[in-house]
Amino acid sequence: MMRQDAPSSGWAGMDAQARKEFWASLALRHCKGLGALSAARLLQTFGSAHAAFQARDQWHKAGLHRGQVAEMATGSWRVTARAEWEAAQRIDARILLWHDSQYPERLRTLPDAPVLLYCKGDLELLSTPAVAVIGTRQPSPHARTVAVHMAQNLSACGICVVSGMAQGIDGLCHSAALARVGKSIGVLGTGIGQVYPRTHQELFARMRNEGLLVSEFAPGSPPLPQHFPIRNRIISGLALAVVVVEAAIRSGSLITARLAAEQGREVYAVPGPALDEHCTGCQDLVRQGAKAVFDAEDVIYDLLALLRPYGIPRASLSLSSAAAQGEAHEPEPLSISQTARHESAPTPVPSPVSTGMQTLTPDDSRAAVLQCLHEHGPLHLDGLADKLGMSAQDLNSLLLGLELMQEVRRLPGARYEALV
Repeated sequence: MMRQDAPSSGWAGMDAQARKEFWASLALRHCKGLGALSAARLLQTFGSAHAAFQARDQWHKAGLHRGQVAEMATGSWRVTARAEWEAAQRIDARILLWHDSQYPERLRTLPDAPVLLYCKGDLELLSTPAVAVIGTRQPSPHARTVAVHMAQNLSACGICVVSGMAQGIDGLCHSAALARVGKSIGVLGTGIGQVYPRTHQELFARMRNEGLLVSEFAPGSPPLPQHFPIRNRIISGLALAVVVVEAAIRSGSLITARLAAEQGREVYAVPGPALDEHCTGCQDLVRQGAKAVFDAEDVIYDLLALLRPYGIPRASLSLSSAAAQGEAHEPEPLSISQTARHESAPTPVPSPVSTGMQTLTPDDSRAAVLQCLHEHGPLHLDGLADKLGMSAQDLNSLLLGLELMQEVRRLPGARYEALV
């Protein structure tokens, strides 16, 4: 499959070849009868929008029918495509095409991947591990606390937090994640230059400067109701997993959760208080097979196999511990093997210990934990903390580092055993 090696840029920075690809991408998007599924099949079959446009007589190879080929040949798409082409020239945004090297691979493989993205902010965030945290627009005080905790602590571990820039849980998560190293990606249901809701003017500015804003909609597109379910597939598609913090039974967050499951992403839900109608959507997700979680560590532990190929910062300390120590600097990353994949072997092979990991797991504490587990066998977190004379909070950070190094393994019921 062809990839464009040069970084994507705005319209003014595109060379002639890139503009041809952009125009072909608009043709696919604006042709009646070509939905996201059909356009994505063409891109995956021919490798780029321009190649697909040039090979219209071979569209049957991508499973398209003659009517779709005939509609493209009429050129009826040109009016609306031209309008978006001209609008793109007036905005200050990066245009990320499907075949660009910076287009996120997790998104590219979706059966309905967008043909292009408009972006403002740090494109490097698209290549970092990400978890989507979403929920209601009118959160309870408890949900607000949980959302901020989730976003801050995920971001403190170098995990980018993805959400939808809406009122409520979305906005809280973006703001909390921006304060830490992982930062945040906001997926818009409007054109890239639109600020919606208007109360998020300051948050939009922060996201442009410190995080990343992403939209597949044409510049100037208003916040139409039908746009938001469409953008939800990008929220889940960019992430390794989706966490729903609080949602009623008809919440739009449940659409994202369903899409995540269809995309093969992990789905987590914070169940919330029993009989609380604001939490019935989350409780129903758990009944359907979503994993119940109560804090960021539950999510991180469950995603360890997926996180190992990435560098995890030493700020896997809880946010409260880091704040108490007055940490304001950006944590140094841990060198975790880039070749790690889903392990099928029952006993993992220990990986080399990096300088950053040694900082997280000092030799004396590491040795004490391993010795205690060897002497007493598998122990519950609280029991291990009691035997070591450590707080459960400090021990949690230590165990996370040891688990990333594959020196201990977490068992059901928050019990741990030594592997080395």
